[in-house]
Amino acid sequence: MRKDLNIFDFLAQIPWWVSVTLSASFYLLLQYVIPYFENQGTLINEVHISLGPVFAPVIALALLVPVTFSFLKSSRKKKLHDLREEIKSIQELPWKQFSEQVAEAYGNMDYLILENDFTTDLSVDLVLRKSANLYLLQSRYWRNRKVGLREVKKLSALMHEKQASGIFLLTTGIFTKNARRFAIGRPINLVDGIQLAELLDDIKKNGPSPNASH
Repeated sequence: MRKDLNIFDFLAQIPWWVSVTLSASFYLLLQYVIPYFENQGTLINEVHISLGPVFAPVIALALLVPVTFSFLKSSRKKKLHDLREEIKSIQELPWKQFSEQVAEAYGNMDYLILENDFTTDLSVDLVLRKSANLYLLQSRYWRNRKVGLREVKKLSALMHEKQASGIFLLTTGIFTKNARRFAIGRPINLVDGIQLAELLDDIKKNGPSPNASH
């Protein structure tokens, strides 16, 4: 059963500018308006007059506290919306363009992109080298909403077969709990939709890398 909202819950849910307006209004009311009308010279009114300016900034600041939560909530919604749009745009990329962007992204992280003649296994989309370490990358499930344990185990087995140092598995979706659990403690890098969007966004900021081999 839903509990009744208190004043701060209410202020946190309304637009931030409404809270700012209320805060400013209460400040002006307590600081100037009430003392002006109560300026009759009686003891009670003098108390009102003296306390009004004292409480004015306190109440105004108290009303501004929910603005922070309201602003953060709006900012989070916008960030999530932008992220969904970014992931959607990645899913709509043709395979060739997507794979080229992935190669550029890893090239920007100082991986050398090798020609994929290291293995004839079609499940490997890129072969990466950093220092003396070799890595296998699979990104063909980039449009899948969920990637499970079977795909991770298959690429992991190939890693051991080819004596690679690690693997990367990319998707715009998510990985199942079993897949993530299997990757713990192993040189298995699972890159989900959020991480992939951030990864490819770096290309726009840094430009293509000279490490890609074509």
